[in-house]
Amino acid sequence: MSTRKQRDDDAVASARSDLKRLGEQSEKLLGARQGEDEDDANDPVVIWGKRIGRTVAYLLGAYLIFWFLARYGVI
Repeated sequence: MSTRKQRDDDAVASARSDLKRLGEQSEKLLGARQGEDEDDANDPVVIWGKRIGRTVAYLLGAYLIFWFLARYGVI
């Protein structure tokens, strides 16, 4: 028969391994890149593409916030 401390240690070890596995999988699911290519860091098309994409995302987010606030009568 196992002791309570041993069961707790087993549960902690299991939880840590599950968290580690989930962390590894979430990077794959979210598309995180391990290391950017050196060519991408100096490529003007990539730089401007990121800038334009981020700007469009911020503008769209601001518009959606304004629309929701206007739609539900907050402003």
